[in-house]
Amino acid sequence: MAIRFAFFDIDGTLIDERRELSPRVEEAIAALRQREIETAIATGRAPDQLRPIAERLGFESYVCCNGSLAVYRGEKVLTTAVPRDVIASFIERAEFYGYPVVVAGADACYANQPHRPEIREAYRFLGLSTEPVYDPAAWTREDVYQLYLFCKPGEEKPFVEGYRDSLRFIRPHRFYLDVFPAGVSKAKGVEAMLNRAGCSREEALAFGDSENDVEMLAYVGIGVAMGNASEAAKRAARQVTAPVDEGGIFAALVDLGLIEGQPVA
Repeated sequence: MAIRFAFFDIDGTLIDERRELSPRVEEAIAALRQREIETAIATGRAPDQLRPIAERLGFESYVCCNGSLAVYRGEKVLTTAVPRDVIASFIERAEFYGYPVVVAGADACYANQPHRPEIREAYRFLGLSTEPVYDPAAWTREDVYQLYLFCKPGEEKPFVEGYRDSLRFIRPHRFYLDVFPAGVSKAKGVEAMLNRAGCSREEALAFGDSENDVEMLAYVGIGVAMGNASEAAKRAARQVTAPVDEGGIFAALVDLGLIEGQPVA
């Protein structure tokens, strides 16, 4: 069955550890669009955090916050907000331990504490020059699709144990965890977008490298794990390509016959 839709994770997939684009990725994505294959981002990042990459590469559709929010050509096709009573309890517990929390809305991220160096470092890790807005009450006014808990590895135990029925935790960085509704995954967001676009899962392709990509790579017709991917992501994928900094996306698309070209030098 022909591929009609391609999804791309950002960190470790579209961009490498130096926050640089994978070689020839702009060329590869442009070639897909010339063939009328739709493209979308599928990331753990929040909307404002993915925006610089989306604008540079011309993405109009995205699955973000690990699948809590999916937007197809400007239209929200899936919204799974964290319940406000859960947010209230979670932030109260975080403040008891002295941990900062950032909440992600549809347009911006907001911090409950100002000028925290670990938040600044996390945003630098994402290649972002801005920081969340200091607004401790933002979650009371708008829907929140993901929380970021800033604590060191091992310190999250009271939260994981206390919210295992309502929240899911993934650690992308030593300083923080992504926290989002239980049962949510990138695969759910991909499914909603494919339904809106009139595509089947067999007509979809996805690239990823991490724990939060596992469900998505297993769900689509062709899941491709980067050469730098975790073992779990590689097991879930149909094939493994070269690492991100060796042009893995371009190489896989050539191998699949979706674009033409020579291997990355």
